[in-house]
Amino acid sequence: MNLQPIEKRIRRADGMLSIHSIFHTIQGEGPFCGTPSVFIRLAGCNLQCPGCDTDYTSNRFDAGPQALLERVREHQSRGLVVITGGEPFRQDFSKLLNVLTDAGYYVQIESNGTLEPFDYPYSTMPDLRVGVYVVCSPKAGKVHPKMNDVSCCFKYVVAHDSIHEDGLPLRALEHRASPYVARPPQGWHRPIYVQPMDAKDPDVNGKNLRAAIASCMAHGYILQLQVHKLINME
Repeated sequence: MNLQPIEKRIRRADGMLSIHSIFHTIQGEGPFCGTPSVFIRLAGCNLQCPGCDTDYTSNRFDAGPQALLERVREHQSRGLVVITGGEPFRQDFSKLLNVLTDAGYYVQIESNGTLEPFDYPYSTMPDLRVGVYVVCSPKAGKVHPKMNDVSCCFKYVVAHDSIHEDGLPLRALEHRASPYVARPPQGWHRPIYVQPMDAKDPDVNGKNLRAAIASCMAHGYILQLQVHKLINME
């Protein structure tokens, strides 16, 4: 059970950010799945999903955009940087995006979609691998309307016993959502990724995988398998 506290949105005039961790890994989900990347995990979240198993509150430290760029460069000189959380849009990291893209990196933001994204020239064409991309992974019953405009894709984790007739989950990480977790808007033509939930039980995982496959085959979603877990990376 996730007992990490809910934290409100903060804005700091000095551009400093509250950071949980920085690490080098393989991106295991979304449009850049399989890509070597540097993760910047921002501290804190505006939700408290009971099934979340990610630590985003302990060992936090403050850092500015230039210091974070130097930390990223210690791991790789170019390529993908993933900004995640917690919920990254709880903080204004637009200055960090400018620093990273000016240095030649492209950036993926992983968001639960509930907060208004700050103004920025986000891209919806991930095949270009240039600029900044928002991946919306809904946890609540609604996402902020602007998220529908800026997101390059939607991403869902499905469990075999909590799936709607549209092939998408009724809930995500056990977070309450009425009537169910938010869907892409009507007429959405960008990618929708579906991946089976890791229940830490081989039998249940098999059922979840079959449910995810069936969802993709019936509705045309894109199957993903949380590659980072398959290769034992964070």
